[in-house]
This record gives sequence, structure tokens and C-alpha cells, in this order.
Amino acid sequence: MADNNNIQKSKKRKKNKNKKGKKGRTAAGLKSSQQPASGLSANSIKIVDLPLTKMNTNMMRHKLAEFLDSNELEFQLEGLNKEQRSHLHGCAQALGLKSISRGPALSRVLCISRAPGSCLHLCLDAPVLMVNSRVTRILSSSAAKIERAMCSAALRGNGPRAKQNEGQESFGLVGTRQIPPHPAYTNNPMTRERMNLPIYGYRSIIQDALQRFQVLIVKGATGSGKSTQVPQYVLESAAYNNHAVRVVVSQPRRIAAISVSERISRERGEMPGITVGYQIRMNSNCTKHTVLTLTTSGCLLRALTMNTQAFFQTVTHLIIDEVHERDLDTDFLLLVIKLELRRNPYLRVILMSATMDLNALSAYFGTVPVLDVEGRSFGVRIFQMEHILRQTGYMTEGMKDILRDKADTATEHELLHAYSLTRYMESDIDNNLVVSLLELLVNSGEKGAVIVYLPGYNDMTSLMECLYHSLPMDKIQIFLLHSQVESHEQKKIFRQYPNIQLTIILSTNIGQTSITIPELVYVIDLGKSKIKIYDGKTNASELATVPISQADAQQRAGRAGRLRDGICYRLYSSDTFAKMSLYTIPEIQRHTLDEICLLAKIAAPEQSIPKFLLQALDAPQPEAVNQACSRLKLLGVLHDGDESITMLGRIIAELPLSVQMAKCMVYAIYYRCLGSMTIIAAYHSVRDPFVLPVDRRRSFKPQEARLKFTEGINSDLIGMISLFKQYTEASRRSNNEVAEFCERYYLCPKSMAMFVSAVVTLRESISRIFKLDQTTKRQASANNRDNNMIRLALTAGLYPNLAYYDQNKNELMSECDPNVLVSRTSCLLGKKKMRTLSSEWVLYVEKSRVSESKSSLEQTSLVSTLHVAIAGGKVLKMAQRPSSSLGLLDTAPKGQLCIDHWVRISMNSMFGEQLINLRMLMKRELDIMVMLRRVDQYVGPDIALSLLNVDEGTMALN
Repeated sequence: MADNNNIQKSKKRKKNKNKKGKKGRTAAGLKSSQQPASGLSANSIKIVDLPLTKMNTNMMRHKLAEFLDSNELEFQLEGLNKEQRSHLHGCAQALGLKSISRGPALSRVLCISRAPGSCLHLCLDAPVLMVNSRVTRILSSSAAKIERAMCSAALRGNGPRAKQNEGQESFGLVGTRQIPPHPAYTNNPMTRERMNLPIYGYRSIIQDALQRFQVLIVKGATGSGKSTQVPQYVLESAAYNNHAVRVVVSQPRRIAAISVSERISRERGEMPGITVGYQIRMNSNCTKHTVLTLTTSGCLLRALTMNTQAFFQTVTHLIIDEVHERDLDTDFLLLVIKLELRRNPYLRVILMSATMDLNALSAYFGTVPVLDVEGRSFGVRIFQMEHILRQTGYMTEGMKDILRDKADTATEHELLHAYSLTRYMESDIDNNLVVSLLELLVNSGEKGAVIVYLPGYNDMTSLMECLYHSLPMDKIQIFLLHSQVESHEQKKIFRQYPNIQLTIILSTNIGQTSITIPELVYVIDLGKSKIKIYDGKTNASELATVPISQADAQQRAGRAGRLRDGICYRLYSSDTFAKMSLYTIPEIQRHTLDEICLLAKIAAPEQSIPKFLLQALDAPQPEAVNQACSRLKLLGVLHDGDESITMLGRIIAELPLSVQMAKCMVYAIYYRCLGSMTIIAAYHSVRDPFVLPVDRRRSFKPQEARLKFTEGINSDLIGMISLFKQYTEASRRSNNEVAEFCERYYLCPKSMAMFVSAVVTLRESISRIFKLDQTTKRQASANNRDNNMIRLALTAGLYPNLAYYDQNKNELMSECDPNVLVSRTSCLLGKKKMRTLSSEWVLYVEKSRVSESKSSLEQTSLVSTLHVAIAGGKVLKMAQRPSSSLGLLDTAPKGQLCIDHWVRISMNSMFGEQLINLRMLMKRELDIMVMLRRVDQYVGPDIALSLLNVDEGTMALN
């Protein structure tokens, strides 16, 4: 809505406002808007007049989200420029809000309002549950059946309660201390290679420092050898002094834990998995003789918090590698380790980093020593944008118009200024400039490889098409380096191509660390990367393209100097580099904190979660911590009053899954669909096995393949059960069948093998926690083939990740986000398809922000109104349906089931009361199962199954 919107309406509002009487200034020194008839005061907020950047657009969007989540009817924004007001007008319109600008040109006030009764928690008044007589009869007799069964169980006695700490998952990281054997040294070339590494000269210094200090920080530049050698120096010192040790090394990624452990084993002349092994989520290569275990930071964190005392009773040395990556798990590890060092004077900790503010890290642990080890790299010349424009002679028509007669004689500064003006409001990536630079490298005649750092897959494939049309194909070879591109394609970058002049590698930041590419001479850095940012207001994650940090830029440049002198071309100016942040924003400040808050309460039960996390190296935002704690309470993981962990929360913490997927697992045991749910949960614990094709023209093929597994199911989640079954059937026949299956459906064979392994490991974990034998396993999986019971378990675990499709408005809405879409990879995609679906309710695993006003629901599943009524939410009550409920006929039921603060389902009042009673009794059964950690013949699942089998709305889903 433009600033010159309906003057008459504006005058009328001013007139009404004057009738109410002028208000004084608010605490912020701003005018307060009219007080709504409901008695709720309006907000008045001032935003500093800034250019429309990503930061303040997010801030304004948060203000809108806060308004939507409140009971206010109107709020005002002052201090906005025209561009900001225009942006907010569009956002408000997309959210169904009214907006108007008032006042003089230089002090316009933007007013955003909504009609009475349109608060977000009333948006879901439309759902109605109409049931047939068979459903009513089953429900009316259900409570008596459960009560009789519970009385019988009480008379029999429920049996001994399982000890909570008995047999907890240790992830293979808790064992006995041993004196390590001396290295076999059968591989003399590797021994000489080790001695040539820069860190070898610091061997005795490191060993001596560990005798004197509890914590040692090793700053090792690229190629110094710190990752493979420092753990060996600890083993060699222990072997020489006959000291029993147990060493655990943490790596940020699975592949690094595996490859480094195998490399150390080879250097010691041993088979992998004996003295040195690895333990990662869902995979292990350790024996009872293993003394040095490499693991991931997430795996180590869970083992450390779940069994803290046993872990630190056996571990003598803890090595945290790649600390500079500042991932969520590593930052939390540092906090837990810091607390343990105060209690355990014998623990030795080594922190290893490449580029980071090590003074802050040293101060965090009490001013501990920092050892600076030089790298083994060659010189790298760096050219910034102003130099590149001069070198390439790159000149657009827009630049010519700006420079006019100076086009041929312009200075570097003038070229840069003209280029910057022409790039305003255009796409961030100038493919033509990259092509021009690569043309220059091809024409130079020098043979080698170049890596081009781009934000994402679409950027890579778009540039690749430009290169195919612009460069001589007989002289170049192009490869993609992306996490979702199949591994055998990625391995091609390490080969040498004698007949090719320039090997071009288009890469995301996955190629920024821990790789050495033969013949790599050049780096082209566009200064952008994609990172995940969590928006707590809408509970959505956004994969945003942001500028990299100076530390990232240095790491990228360092790729060119691993094996020879190199050149780095930075497609951003020296001034832009100077304005970049020194280091990447820590993940703990931009990520969901549900799992971390749960583990925090286990690590420090005596402290409040916010107080505990404030002690982190970089504390998370208090608002994000409070939101995570609120969500954990809603999920039944924490008690409402004192934040203590519930019995359900204890089990969830032991499972190597996200909080909500772990809750799905527990409910799957109760609803007897455990076997199927382990497949769904395992799928979400490993990397997505569907790979992106190198050819952009076939980018739709993986989605076509996904849809083949979800035909007739209306569930991306249940479709993965079909994928698992078809793959395992092919693997039983032959390896050729597996290869053909993966090729046909665009699957990564390694990821599929990991998926299958994860299912096996997860089933073992559940069997251990609940002491399942063959009989109880069959009992817990009796409803494996009933998709509606699987949907029930998913509803119980994934709630409040629930959206409702309003048929009248043709809109999909979720809590705190009234304008959402299903993902491009969802089997429910398409508004036409949404209109014909058999239910209006959509469950989802994750929500992603895709534009300023839209969110995308990932991994969706259709569920019925009865599913939501039986398993959704925490607080339930019956109320009288208000006559203002929109879209409902007078014939609709007068009762209303209120689920928490936002879901309202109209239904027969007596039916609703009976349903609430049934849910209360089923909750008691579940609590007994969780308390005893034992599967039994509970009656609630049988009643739920009967209700779903005769409900017409539910039957339509299958």
C-alpha cells in the first residue's frame, strides 16, 4: 500500500483519535496510537533511519512477528525512510494486515493494524471434527477399558523400575586407561614424512607443556600437521613413561574423524581400529585395545553430558580440533570442559585452531599458553577487485556511460566506483566478470587448477552454463564441489588431467578447509557463503547468503599455497575486506538451542539453563534460550516449574536424535510402530541421500525420484519407509542391483549405506533403553504397517510443527506464521493439489524462511483432524464455540476443543470431554511406560487404532 493511500480513511481515523483524547508520549518518546476497544494498548516503536540492509529488514520482520503473536490491534513505527516504509507495506499486506503512513513528509509514521478478532491464536477457528456413530461408540466405552486395565496392572504390580543411568549410551568413548604400545614403524617413508612436518620441531615442547599446564592451545597454520601428530605425541610420551592413558579427539565432521584416525594408524604401522579408532554417530571402529578414539564434537558432547562421571574417570587427554569453526557443539563442549577442569586437576586439554581470536580463548580458560606453529605453505599473491578490473579490462555498458571519456584512462579507484554504481540493485554474483577472469587465466597458457568459491548450488550451475558457452571446452574441465553432489563426482577434483590446461572447480565453503587439490594455482573468492540463521519469532531457519569473515577469506586464499606458489583473486574491494567481521558469527548465536538447553540441564542440573549458558565463550541470545526452554516445556521434556528434566526428557537425551524426532520414537513404542519410526528417525539423522545432478537441466530428476516413494501416501516421512525397504531388497539380491537402484533414483550409495546402518544402531539403542527382547520388539512394532498409527506417533512428537490449510482463503498457516508454503521437495506441493487433499492438517519437520514474508515447510506429512485431537498439544480444555468464528455454519458443533493457545477444533461437547478423558488416561499409560522403561500390553493404543480405523476423515488419508 503506497504512502498516498486513502486520505479520507486517514482523516476519519484522526477524527476518532481526537475523540478519545490525545495521548502523552511513551517511554520511547513517541506518540501512542488509539487504545483499542478491548482495552489493549498499542505499541509505538522507533527504528533508526538506515539503508535497507539484511539486518534491519530482519529486525522489522521481527517487529511484525511480535505484533502477530500479541493481542495488540495496532502499532506504529517512526523514523523510517521511504524505502523502509515501502518494504513494510508489502510485508504487512502479505500477512493480511492493514498499513498506512501518516504525517508530514519528513516525519511520516507507519501504522500497522488488524481487525478485532484477527489475533493469530484465533486464526485456527475453522477446523471442525465431525465423526460417525461408530467413532462415538468406541470412545464412550474407552475410558472404562483403560481404567480396568490400569487397576489390574496395579494389583499385579508394575515390576521394578529401571535405573535411569543403567546402561546409558556411552558412544564407545568410555573405556579403561591403558599403556599404549610403541609404534610399529614399519612404514619408514611415512616416518620421514612426519619428521618433515613443521610441528615436529615442537614435539618436546608440547609434551613438556602438558606436564605443566592443564590446557594448551596449539595454533597450527595450514599444513602444519597438528591434527595427525599432536595425538601421537601424547601416545608416544605415555608409551615411553609407561603411563596408562585414554585419549579422545574431537573433529567437527564425520569424514575428518574417520580419515584422521586411519592416517594415524598407518603412520604407526597398525591396522585401523586397534590402538587408534573412531566412534561417530551410528558408526564405530574401536576395540577393547583402543587408546586413542577420534569422534565428532556432537557425539563427544552427548557422551560427555550423559555419563559425565564415567567419562572423566577414564579420559586423561581431551583434544578439540578445529576450534575456530565455532560450531554449536564445540562451543558447548568448551563450557562443559571449563567446569570440569575446576574439579579434575589431572585432566589435560589441548585446543587446536587455525584462525581464531586465541587471546580470548586463552583468557576464557584462565590465560593458558598458546603455541604458534607455522604452516607448510607457499606464497600467495592477493588481488582485490580494483586490481582485477584493471587486469581483465572488464567494462560493462553501464560503466562506459559513467566513465564516458575516461573509460580508457580511468584509475583503479574510478573503475571500482563505476563498477559499484552499476552493480547496485543487481544480483550479487557477476558471472560475466568471473568468466572474463577465467578467460584471462586460460589465455595465459599456464597449466593448473582454479577453485571458485560460490554461495550455493544454483550459483554454481548458473556459472557453469556461462563457462560452457564462453570458454574453449578442449582446454578446460569443470567440476562441482558441493555436499549434495555425489561423492564419486567430488573425487574427480583430486585427479590430474594431462590434456587439460585449466581445471575449474566450482565450490561452496565445503572446499575451504581440510582439502589439498593437486595443481591448484588460483583461487577466485566471491566473498559470499550460505549460513543457517534461526528466526525465533517464526520458528524458521533461513539459509541466508552473507559476506564471509576475514578469517574465512584467509583460509580460502590459503588453498592456493598448499603445494606451490599461488594467486588469489578476491572479487571484492580492499575497503569491503576491511569492513568484514574478523571471524564467523558463532553458531551458538544463530541456531536453535533445544538440544543444547536439554544437555545443559543434564550437565549442570543445579543451575538454571540461561545462567549456565551465559558462561559460554560467546553466550547465546537470552531470547533464543528462553524460547528453547519454552519449547522443551511444551514438548514435556522439562517440568514447567523448575526446569528440571522429566522422565521423558531423560530418555530423549539418551537418543542420538533431535528432540522432536526422539519424542516421536518414544511415542512410536507406545503406539506400537517402532520399526517404521526408526526408519523415519534414522533418515533424519544422516545426510540426505538424494544427490544433485551436475547437469542443471536434470536438477528436477531427484525430486521426481522422491515422489516415486510417496505415491498415494501424502507423506514425505512415511515415503522414506518405502525407500528403505526397496533399497534393502535390492541389497539382498546383489551389489549390481544396489548400484542400479541408486543410479535410477539419484541416490548416494554411501549415504544409503549410512542410512541403513543408522536404522540398525537406533534399534539397538532403543532395545538397550527399554530392555527389549524378541517378544517385546514384536509387540512394539505390531502396527508397523498401519500408516495412521505412524501418523499418530509423528503428531505426538512433531507438534507444534503443525500447519492448517484454510480452504476458504486458499492459504496454509502455522503457529506464529500465517503465510507458509510446502517445500519444493514435498509430495504435497501445489495449491491445486492442496485443494484436493483429504485433510487440511500438515505436519512438518522443519520450517525454512524463503522470502521476506514466506516460509517453507520441509518434510511434510498429511494428518487428519482426529490425529491432531488425539495426539496434538499439551493443554486441552473444552469451551463454547464463539459466535464470531469465521467460515462456520450454524449447523457446526457448538463445542470447541482448545489445544494450547492457538488450535481450536469445533466438535460435539460430550465427545470432546470424553476425548480429553481418553487422552488423560493414555498419558498415564505412557508415563508408566517411560518410568519403568518397559513395554507392556497397554490398552490406549488399541483404542486409538479402533478410532482411526472407523473415522472417515482418517481413512481417506490412505
